Amino acid sequence: MSLKVDTGFIKKIKKYGAFDISACFNCGNCTAVCSLSKEDASFPRKMIRLAQIGAEAEISSSLEPWLCTYCGECSTTCPRQAYPGEFMMSLRRFLISKYDVTKISSFFYKFPFIQNILALLVFIVSLGAFISYHGDFAVLSQKIEVIFPFYISLALLSYIFIMYKRVIFDKYKKVLVSFKMKTILPTITQILKQIMFAGCTELDLWRGMAHVLVMSGYLLTLVISVFHILEPLTIHYNWLSLQSFLVFYSTGAIVLGGLSMMARRTIKKSPSSMFSHSSDWLFVLTIFLIGFSLLITHLANIVMGPQAHGVEMLYKINVAIEVAWILIIVPFTKWIHLFFRPIAIYLQHLKEERDLV
Repeated sequence: MSLKVDTGFIKKIKKYGAFDISACFNCGNCTAVCSLSKEDASFPRKMIRLAQIGAEAEISSSLEPWLCTYCGECSTTCPRQAYPGEFMMSLRRFLISKYDVTKISSFFYKFPFIQNILALLVFIVSLGAFISYHGDFAVLSQKIEVIFPFYISLALLSYIFIMYKRVIFDKYKKVLVSFKMKTILPTITQILKQIMFAGCTELDLWRGMAHVLVMSGYLLTLVISVFHILEPLTIHYNWLSLQSFLVFYSTGAIVLGGLSMMARRTIKKSPSSMFSHSSDWLFVLTIFLIGFSLLITHLANIVMGPQAHGVEMLYKINVAIEVAWILIIVPFTKWIHLFFRPIAIYLQHLKEERDLV
């Protein structure tokens, strides 16, 4: 089988992150410290070598970038400051752009300021429309939130389809699935616990806990939104209600996790936060604002009641942020990372099952 080479591939990937893989002289330090390295999986040297020779097709069909958790140990031990950890992060952004049939992800990654501007414009336009709306906003917000899961599911399924085609179908020329628990369970565990961070030699509890908080808080917020569990404009909640418990946990987890992530990106002590992309900041800031605005809305409801003008205004701000989040951020950049790693784990087990036959 011939290997198609793109001599400008590294230059292309550099548009997705900050690294200097051209400085790598294949010393092997990164592979020696990586807990994911095995006899048949040289992390991250295999991906580095493929990039150096311009093997774009092989990288586009690989799972290795998603299995990497960017603990940063490879970058710390690199004697040439090639930053292989950031290189793997850049490959993940690149792969998202390859999975995206609309190519909007690629555009946003290359010109992140445009995504920032669009997100702000969508928020302003949505909030203006909500303020000028003279109908029952509680009913309108319910209709808007019902649309969210369909839009997200459509975007996610399109990504998964392309990913599956590149990784499985194009290689084996058949549709493969597995319902074995040893294949499904690691995927579920990754979604719930972000457990792969535990594979790093130097366990970063701060980073791991921040991810668990944001992930669990956001998933619960999504459940609250989709099933319309919270009705701040029609029901007067109290401090001890079930809805209050759900809101306090979900928003508290998002706010604390979001603040932790922003602090890491500001301090820049960890290799994984040293070269934060604009999309990383937009993701963290927006999800923090969603959690914070929902928390303030609920507190205002408890203190002032659902009929207070301030409660309605706060709720409109919260929904306007969610609209910008869903339309501009969720389908195209950082948020989608949360799903690709668990899917990659499933597909990796699927490949191992098939190769053993």
